[in-house]
Amino acid sequence: MIDATSPRFGLPASLWIPIASASVAGVEMFVGRVEQRLTDPRSGRVNAVLVETRSGNVAKEPDVPLWKSPLARSAIERLYPAKQVWVHVDYGDYRQAYIDFGMPAIPPNHFLDHVQNRIAIRLRNSSHPYLRLCPVDRRVNTSGGHRAGGEGMEKEFLASRPAPQAQYTIIYADPMDLTKMLNIAPGTQVLDGVRDTQRLFYP
Repeated sequence: MIDATSPRFGLPASLWIPIASASVAGVEMFVGRVEQRLTDPRSGRVNAVLVETRSGNVAKEPDVPLWKSPLARSAIERLYPAKQVWVHVDYGDYRQAYIDFGMPAIPPNHFLDHVQNRIAIRLRNSSHPYLRLCPVDRRVNTSGGHRAGGEGMEKEFLASRPAPQAQYTIIYADPMDLTKMLNIAPGTQVLDGVRDTQRLFYP
């Protein structure tokens, strides 16, 4: 299923990748079946979920350059893994949850990246508090979160105006998010990594 009300940045359908949800129910509706969940016994808040995705048959549009590139195999594995971990924006022990859910070992010098930036979500009044995790290289994480990087500019923009009232359930990855998920440093200032990589996204 697709949240047709959510922005998709002109990307082709095979690159509509959910990265944030307004609720666990939204994750179940648009991503896949929740196999396990960690719930705070005091508040009842769901802190983390392990999701079995419904992406077994990825429709790789033949005119999308990414699917014809040397990155195609790793792109499938990184964008469409069989299992994903989603965590609440305010949950701090997400790395341990990822490990406890039995996910593949996090490679050395890699971080578990909240693909949708946590501060940006809080600046949106936590409208989409459930965020997808993705292991990325240290340099990718540092580049993305830099003040002069895409996430830094997003935070600065959101802090300067009233929080928008989103009416959709899912936030889909934009070209910068996809660049990070492919484990490519997005860059800073002009975001040269995004500039170069997004050529693979559009027919």
